[in-house]
Amino acid sequence: MDLIQDWALTLLNQTQTQDPATYASYYKTYAPYLWRLTTLLTTTKSHLLPLLTTLTQKPDLTTLALLLIILLLSLKLLNLLWQTVLFWFKLARTILFWGGLLVLGLWMWSRGPEGVVGDVGVWVGRWKEEYAVLKGREEGARLAQRAGGGGGGFGRPTQTQRGWF
Repeated sequence: MDLIQDWALTLLNQTQTQDPATYASYYKTYAPYLWRLTTLLTTTKSHLLPLLTTLTQKPDLTTLALLLIILLLSLKLLNLLWQTVLFWFKLARTILFWGGLLVLGLWMWSRGPEGVVGDVGVWVGRWKEEYAVLKGREEGARLAQRAGGGGGGFGRPTQTQRGWF
């Protein structure tokens, strides 16, 4: 605070050594602001010095205040980290959505509607074949387990499970 007061006095002293007309214009322009600034700093100094004196005389309060400040700063830092993670996830989700929409559009443009319907038909057929194979394996494992053959997940594999790798 003393630095700002010294700066204000220096500014006023430098303008006094210059041309009187320049000094008058500086004084008219900056004097009200400098006066308000000086009174504000003086008032702040008079209120903060007793508080700082009390805190330095009672180290328990100082330690508690320091711990609270550290806690608040760490929570702010954690919040900043959380917001950063959220930003990147939202960005990835947005890029994935618009990228998927772009790929779908390019696929429609390059293959045409009939080609897309044909491709989807091929994929659905392949999925139904795989589903039937897996359903058959599951049914075989269920029958083997009911027959008391054991096998299954933790023991030796049954006849229907051998060689499926």
